[in-house]
Amino acid sequence: MNGPETARLARRYIEAVGEGDLDAVDELLADDLSAVFAGGRLGKPEWLAALRRLLPALVRNDIRDVFAEGDRGCVVYDFVTDTPAGAVPCVELITIRDDAIVSIELLLDRVAFAPVNEALAERATG
Repeated sequence: MNGPETARLARRYIEAVGEGDLDAVDELLADDLSAVFAGGRLGKPEWLAALRRLLPALVRNDIRDVFAEGDRGCVVYDFVTDTPAGAVPCVELITIRDDAIVSIELLLDRVAFAPVNEALAERATG
């Protein structure tokens, strides 16, 4: 895969998440996806479930930049929420094989993201 195609697919993935379009996200992810976040590793079903849990707080993803070389891409974006956290800067390192995302590593400031989790927990019990 070449850099421009990797960048296009990586951008489309972040856009689809920001739009809450998990059907499109599902189509972009390989069945053997390996997603790494906060020291844990998730497969495709668990990653989609994690995204689904976040959607009630997500307003949109504002992409700042996309970098790609070969089959590896990097998307820098703001995860914009309707919580006290506001916009949380995020970076996702993405690997693509056979036109599907096979690997994701999400990097973010967990302290800055904590109000998102708190708001979601309140909404679930309130």
